[in-house]
Amino acid sequence: MDVSDKKSLNRIRTTILLVTILSLIAAVFVKKERIDERKLLNGLSGEGVRFLEKQGHPPHYPSNTDVVAFNSYDIVPSVRGYGGPIKTLIAIDSKGIIRGIRIVEHRETKNYVHYMLTPEYLRQFVGKSVKDPLEVDRDIDGISRATISVRALTKTVRLSSRRVARELFGIKTSPTERASLFELKPLAYLVLFLLALSMYYLTRKKKELLRYRKGFLVLSLLVVGVYISTPFSVLHPLNLLCGNYSTSLMWIVVVGSTLLALILAGRLYCGWLCPFGAMLELLDNLRVKKWKVDPKADSRLRLIKYLLLILLIPLVVVSKKPDYATFEPYLTLFSLHGNLLMWALVLLMVVLNLRVRRFWCRYLCPVAALLGILSRHEDGYPSAPSCPMGNPGKPHISECIRCNICYGSRSSDSE
Repeated sequence: MDVSDKKSLNRIRTTILLVTILSLIAAVFVKKERIDERKLLNGLSGEGVRFLEKQGHPPHYPSNTDVVAFNSYDIVPSVRGYGGPIKTLIAIDSKGIIRGIRIVEHRETKNYVHYMLTPEYLRQFVGKSVKDPLEVDRDIDGISRATISVRALTKTVRLSSRRVARELFGIKTSPTERASLFELKPLAYLVLFLLALSMYYLTRKKKELLRYRKGFLVLSLLVVGVYISTPFSVLHPLNLLCGNYSTSLMWIVVVGSTLLALILAGRLYCGWLCPFGAMLELLDNLRVKKWKVDPKADSRLRLIKYLLLILLIPLVVVSKKPDYATFEPYLTLFSLHGNLLMWALVLLMVVLNLRVRRFWCRYLCPVAALLGILSRHEDGYPSAPSCPMGNPGKPHISECIRCNICYGSRSSDSE
């Protein structure tokens, strides 16, 4: 079996579809690990406060004092972060002062929100009044690479605590929410996507425009990787399979544009927008001598990314733990956070890339596998010696990143 064989790719597609269906069925019968909120209430509001059983409307835990506790998800389930709701236990007193806060459950990518999860960060909510604005970068510190998650946490604390204070203690709070009509990062991503799509179509007609491709890759690296720091990840579709989604504009733009690109131009995201792929391709300018990879071995090695995707789907969907998929090196690199093993993986991918073009994209990337099997066939991509993916002659469309370097040519040679 190899990726140049159409029948092999069809078998992979069928396998992934069956694995996905079976995983979703299995997930229905697997009991979700129940979180004991009662245990998490211990110490939430200091010494001497003992919480009773959950009761009332809105649902809350009364105590032997004037403090009550509640799960924000019971109050405002519609507030979502980048990976779904951030379920938070909050304690407030009869004066509307927040006495304690503890995150119960979330599906945010830990690489980005590691600081938000610490007691040190959460303590800044304690002592605040429900009448305070509770706005990010005003009352609550922002985290540059976790803006969506921080805003969601702050919003769920603000809305849920105000409702509980209003309905249980009669405290009047402002019912209005200041909506942000202008978000720069989603707009920047959308503009870059439209530019990428335009470049894709233009370079199919005017080959001379390909000389600007390296400049566009630099732009993608800086905008998507450094500035926005929100590349498309296999976590996006896996979270959706787990029933987790976001209502943030950034999530909608990233997922929506990748889906649209897939329909119109296959793996356009890989070839024009992925910041990690852009970085790896730009590193080819160092002109380190490449290894000669045997064509048969190369074709078989490319299957690894599909096997990884097949393994990830049941692992994540059945366990409902997307963290199993956080090994993608760009999550570590662009969040600037990861353990020693993950940073070692980033370094290894960079070093191997110097010897084999786009090593990660070629052999290991689950996003490449997913977008590849969903790409529709299109003629006109015979490959060329300068192919960034090192594709052989007449490659299967699943391996083509639509850079348009070979589009319309008759070349069938690779490295």
